[in-house]
Amino acid sequence: MATLVDSVLKALIEAGGEPVSGQELAASLGVTRAAVWKSVTALREEGYVVESVHGLGYRLAGGKGTLRPGELSALLGTKTFGRHHRHYAATNSTSRRAAEWAEGGAPEGALVTADSQSAGRGRLGRQWFGEPGESLAMTVILRPEVELSLAPLLTFVAAISLAETLLGWVEGEAVEVKWPNDVLLGGRKVAGILLESRVEGVRIDYLSLGVGVNVLGTPARFPEEFRESAATLEEFSKADCPAPVEVLSAYLQRLEGDYFLFSSEGFGPFRERWGRLFRMAGREVTVVSRGGELRGKVLGLAEDGALELETGGGIKRILAGDVSFSTTRK
Repeated sequence: MATLVDSVLKALIEAGGEPVSGQELAASLGVTRAAVWKSVTALREEGYVVESVHGLGYRLAGGKGTLRPGELSALLGTKTFGRHHRHYAATNSTSRRAAEWAEGGAPEGALVTADSQSAGRGRLGRQWFGEPGESLAMTVILRPEVELSLAPLLTFVAAISLAETLLGWVEGEAVEVKWPNDVLLGGRKVAGILLESRVEGVRIDYLSLGVGVNVLGTPARFPEEFRESAATLEEFSKADCPAPVEVLSAYLQRLEGDYFLFSSEGFGPFRERWGRLFRMAGREVTVVSRGGELRGKVLGLAEDGALELETGGGIKRILAGDVSFSTTRK
C-alpha cells in the first residue's frame, strides 16, 4: 500500500527533476512539513538522491527504478490494474501475499510486488529465482465474470501481453511464447506465469496471476541449474534496458486492456496474436506429466488451451505438463 514516503516520491518524480517546496508537498499531501522532511530522509536512507535546493525545495536527481508504489504510480497509465499496490522488500511469495489480500476483499487489479522472495515458485511447485532489484516479481488479483472452463486461457492472454510488451525493447524474432506458461528470448526462458484460482462451486471467487521476469543482469549470476536455460531482457535489449518498474508499468497497461477484451469476447481475438508468437508447431517435443512421458510433434493449441500432439498412437491432447524440445528448430 502507498505510504507517505511513496506519495512524496511520486510527487518528486512527477516534478520531472524540478524542485518542489516542502510547503507545497505538505499542503498537497495534507501533512506537516516535518512529516515531509522525515519522508525525504527515509528516501535518502534507501539510496534515492534527493537534493535540497536552497530557497526552492527538494529535487529528485533520479529514480532508482524500484517496484515500490511511489515509483510505479508515477508511471501508470491504467484505470484499475496496479492502482491498489502492496510492495514488500522481502516476502515468502507475491502469490501468497495476494491470496491473503484477496481473501480480505482486495479489488480487481490489486497488485503485489516484491524485491525478494524466499519461496517464489512457478508451475508444478518449481522454484522461481530472481535477483533482487534486477527482476520483476508480481501478482495481480483478478475477479473475472467468465465461465470457469475459460479461466485457464488467461495464462495464454497474460503470456501474449507480456511477449508483446517486451517487443518494445527487443527484436521481434527473439520473442516467443512456449506452452503453457513461458515467454522466451532467443529460445531461453525470460519469464514465467502462474495462474491460481479460488473457486466457489462453479463461480470464480478470484484468480491470482503471478508473473516473474528476468530484467537486468545476465544468467551468469543465476544458480547453476538456471544458467543455460534462462535469459534476461538486458541481454537482448536493442538500446538501454528498462528498469523493472518500467517493464511493470508497460505490462500492466497492455495486460489490463487484454484482460477486459478477453472478459467480453473470449480467446477468439487472441488466436492470431498467439500464432505469431508460438513457434513450437512442427517441432518434436517430449512432454512429462503425471500420466508419464509422451513424445510427438506439436500441432498447435486446441480451443480449450490443450496442446495437440501428433504421436505414433494418434493425436493426443495435453492439458498440463512440462515440455522439452527433442529437436533443434529448423
